[in-house]
Amino acid sequence: MKKYIFISLSLLFSGSLFSQSSIEFKLITIGIHPDKSLHQDNLIYENRIDDNANFILEPGLMISFQKYIYLAALSFQFTQGFYSDAAAKLAGTSNVLFKYKLYHKYKFATSIGLGPSLSYRKDWNEINQYIEDDGYTVNGHWQTKWMLGAELSFYLYNGNKGDYSLSFYYGASYGGVLVSIGYRYWINSMAMLSTDCNTCGNKFKKKKFKSWWKRHVSSFF
Repeated sequence: MKKYIFISLSLLFSGSLFSQSSIEFKLITIGIHPDKSLHQDNLIYENRIDDNANFILEPGLMISFQKYIYLAALSFQFTQGFYSDAAAKLAGTSNVLFKYKLYHKYKFATSIGLGPSLSYRKDWNEINQYIEDDGYTVNGHWQTKWMLGAELSFYLYNGNKGDYSLSFYYGASYGGVLVSIGYRYWINSMAMLSTDCNTCGNKFKKKKFKSWWKRHVSSFF
């Protein structure tokens, strides 16, 4: 398990950080578990909020590094997170997502991401009432599982250097979605925006978002 954490942290801070990139800190708040499982019936989910354990307190922290690879629309994002899972045990997730910006209007943006995710948690076999049904592999005192990760994020821009986020992430635990709130800080505040001419083909220029905002939005007020 230690090697997974080492590789995750190495990837997080490697590469060119100063080429249209950002780092994001996200506080995990709750987990949404709409599926019915054996664990909900035998009270393994200690952090449940409601009787059916559809909503569970799963506090934790995620750190993401995002780098754009095509204009301001397509990027890759690496995330490392740790949290207290539904059974109140230490758990984590490491994932690499390719993200695409679905919508962007003024200060609001929405993006979706897909990619491989490694989910791990302290071995639930140590819980007396646990029944193995999630397909995890036991590695020492940990259980691990590769999954397809997916993330839906909403952003509210806060000036030129950052924006607030609300994210829904699947891929940290079987059948569950983690809800987080966070702040994304732009290491490089230069955004790729299209040029203001009709004959420039596919050429683009870099322009600070703050300047773009003043020119195209502030003039309406």
